[in-house]
Amino acid sequence: MSIKKIGFLSVFLIALSMLAGCYGKAGPVSDIPHFTSPSGWPSAAAAEKNNEGVGHLIQSHWDVAAPIFKEAIDLSANFPEPYFNLGVALDGMGKHDEAKVAFQSAKKFGADDPRIVKSEILMKHLKM
Repeated sequence: MSIKKIGFLSVFLIALSMLAGCYGKAGPVSDIPHFTSPSGWPSAAAAEKNNEGVGHLIQSHWDVAAPIFKEAIDLSANFPEPYFNLGVALDGMGKHDEAKVAFQSAKKFGADDPRIVKSEILMKHLKM
C-alpha cells in the first residue's frame, strides 16, 4: 500500500472515530423519561402522534417533540402519556412553568398509572 493511501486511510479512520464519539451525546434512551402509547388507545391517530413525538424526545429534540405531543393532546384530550411527554420536552427546553401544567394534566388523566404519578420528574415539578 502506498504512503498516500495509508495517509488517506488514517485521516478517514480518525474522522470516523471522531464522528462516532459525537453521536448520541444526549445520553442513553433510558435517561430520558418517556411513555409510548398503550396498545388499544381509542384514538389511533393520537397514539400515533404520541409515539412520533417520543421518537424525537428520546433524541433530545425538545422543540420538535413538543408540538407533536400537543397534536396528540388535541386529538385525545384525556390521554395522559402525551401530557407527560410534553412536560418532559418543556422541561428540556427550560420552560418549567409550562412543564408543570403539562405534568398536572398527566397526573389528572393518568391518576391510576403508577408509572406516571410516581415519576421522579413529575414529582419534582409538582413538588410532591
